[in-house]
Amino acid sequence: MPEGDVPAPSTDELVQFCSRHVSEDRSFVLFRRGTCVVVSEPCTDPLAEARKMLSNCAEDDARFVPEPTIEGDLIITFKEPVFHRFTHSELDVLRPWLDQIAPALLSPAESVAAGDRWAPHQNAKAGLLARRRMLEDATNAVPVKIIRAKSRATAAR
Repeated sequence: MPEGDVPAPSTDELVQFCSRHVSEDRSFVLFRRGTCVVVSEPCTDPLAEARKMLSNCAEDDARFVPEPTIEGDLIITFKEPVFHRFTHSELDVLRPWLDQIAPALLSPAESVAAGDRWAPHQNAKAGLLARRRMLEDATNAVPVKIIRAKSRATAAR
């Protein structure tokens, strides 16, 4: 992987994950770079609602929380019901790339604060990648799937 390229997310796995967690009160909108937005039902336009929430998170230094799961996955959450999910196998593939590129994923203010000896935890490196993907999705919010709660069906957009 070239140093500057942000690797693509595993969309099929993400669709399966969200489909398992849909409920009568919760739909999901998945965007091209792997950002998932949880939309509360009832909602007449989940895509518009998801785009609004995504834009609320679009800050260069948006804070995130990495949360490991029992299954060995990592979920990165933001201030809105917006998240990214990395499977254990994705993290294994990404780890060498993240070790090299993580400092470039910092915002300018974070770079200054971090200094030359910055050595974040692997989960923080994945969080920085999730934030980069989320910012790309916020800039160009292209939906991949909308998984609606009412019918529990996956609709292509």
